[in-house]
Amino acid sequence: MIDDGLLTTTSADQAELERRVASLYAKELGTGPLDPEDDSLELARGAHAHYLSGGLGQLPAGFISLDASRTWICYWITHGLALLGAPLPAAPNRQSLIAFLASCQHPEGGFGGGPYQLAHLAPTYAAVAALVTLGGDDALSVINRPRLHAFLLRMCVPPERGGGMTMHEGGEIDVRGCYCALAACEMLGLDKEAVGRACDMVPFIKRCQSHEGGIGGEPWNEAHGGYTFCGLAAAALLGQAHRLDLDRLLRWAVRCQGAVEGGFMGRTNKLVDGCYSFWQGGAFPLLAALLAAQQQGQQGQQKGGESQEDEQGASGRSGTAASGVAEEAAATVAAAERLAKLLLGEQLGAGAASADASSSDDGSSSGSVEAGGESLREWVARLPHLSPAAAAERRAAELRRQLDAAVEASIDLEDRYQAAAGAAAAGSLQQEAVAALERASELQRALENCTEHAEVLACGATALLDDAAPALAAAGGAADGEAGAAARLPQLYDSAALQLWLLKCCQSLPRGGLRDKPGKPADYYHTCYCLSGLASSQHYSRLVLGGQRNLLARADPLCNVVAGRLEAAQRWCREQDAARQPMSGINVAADG
Repeated sequence: MIDDGLLTTTSADQAELERRVASLYAKELGTGPLDPEDDSLELARGAHAHYLSGGLGQLPAGFISLDASRTWICYWITHGLALLGAPLPAAPNRQSLIAFLASCQHPEGGFGGGPYQLAHLAPTYAAVAALVTLGGDDALSVINRPRLHAFLLRMCVPPERGGGMTMHEGGEIDVRGCYCALAACEMLGLDKEAVGRACDMVPFIKRCQSHEGGIGGEPWNEAHGGYTFCGLAAAALLGQAHRLDLDRLLRWAVRCQGAVEGGFMGRTNKLVDGCYSFWQGGAFPLLAALLAAQQQGQQGQQKGGESQEDEQGASGRSGTAASGVAEEAAATVAAAERLAKLLLGEQLGAGAASADASSSDDGSSSGSVEAGGESLREWVARLPHLSPAAAAERRAAELRRQLDAAVEASIDLEDRYQAAAGAAAAGSLQQEAVAALERASELQRALENCTEHAEVLACGATALLDDAAPALAAAGGAADGEAGAAARLPQLYDSAALQLWLLKCCQSLPRGGLRDKPGKPADYYHTCYCLSGLASSQHYSRLVLGGQRNLLARADPLCNVVAGRLEAAQRWCREQDAARQPMSGINVAADG
């Protein structure tokens, strides 16, 4: 949070949260260096699976407010269980879930939040993701893919009306719709480019990027973590993420990680929340894949002049080294290549973006992929390495200087007022003296808050992990294997701090489930996205805080469904299309 010295309800809540979290870290983890495999860092898989399974049956009356989110509840729970590697409960069974989701499908395409409800892009994504997670012919055949695609095209707002997508007939237009529509297309093998063209999607998303760098729901809205992920992922699914200002987006996103807590806030000067471990944290693998692809392209240019013999020799040597890479490393590389192709489109390996691709609609360039411009890696490399504690001390020193000056000014004005007693100027001097005294009081309070913040930082996530750096490096290296380190994506945020936050502050025990923050109850939404953020962090950083017992399944970084189940669904869709085309010539984008 930006410390501007102004006391507000939010800043007071932030200070209280920092004290609570620091106390929890100090109590649970002791004063010695953090052990990355400490028993207190265990993910309570069984408790969380039990909690999630309980939400698939009859829910309490209080859930009536979520009647239009029943497909979401199915997704949150099935995806959470899939990440944990836990089975579905015996009742309601898999067939019951499929039947319920089928009842939520609208006759004209898409899904509503519950049976007989209006088709809506958000529950359409949730229902499709849940059915993909359930997998199999019986689940996937529920989806009327041609009608769903037709529904998505109907939700497109033409460019002359501003572009973007409306969430439902007559509904609001925001970035969520862009993501939900394209993610559904990606999962089901539908024509996402047609949807992107129909609503002029990428220029719409560009207009939603704020002066801070993050993305808001609509043009001129405040930058928000959820909308930022949706906008970035939607642009990536169209292979046009490079058209966004990625430098500003990265700058904003990294500043949203709390130094004491380790978690992410969703907006500037807000409290951290467990769900943003995915909405904010999940954006970094996308950005890192772009960075890695850019570097790969630059290396390709440098090697362009080498002889064929040298290239063959290098290929043989790299092939020998790559043979020792663990299966997990290979999966990460494959994911990075897929993301890179989506992020850079046809530019992958070209070394630099074309003038058209690197420029914005108004002729400006983001500088992220422009030939000769500063790359994201170069920007990260030149960041000032100032620890949060050092920054707090620098801030305190500046406040002390300002306070001393304010006190001296107040004393001087008081002396001048006393000397001018009875004179015409005395009134104005008195007002100036009072104002200077109030300014000194404000600075004194700000200095006290800053000093307290520095004390809390000493027990925060960053300080704990700084002390544990050698152990964390060893744990990450062991996960890499012999050649895996070269395959790692660039690390753009503190993954260890995020995992510490999730494991120590967001688990609701012994009942199970994960939560917004300490003091809040667990719920299915936060359980899903805390687990999603933890899985993303583990597979992105190749670090598993708490040991391999905590390792979750790898989810697709763009669609947020377990990668293996997404691949199976996409393969099923291709097989259906191959069997259908020779017989009828019907395109999946048209209703048969």
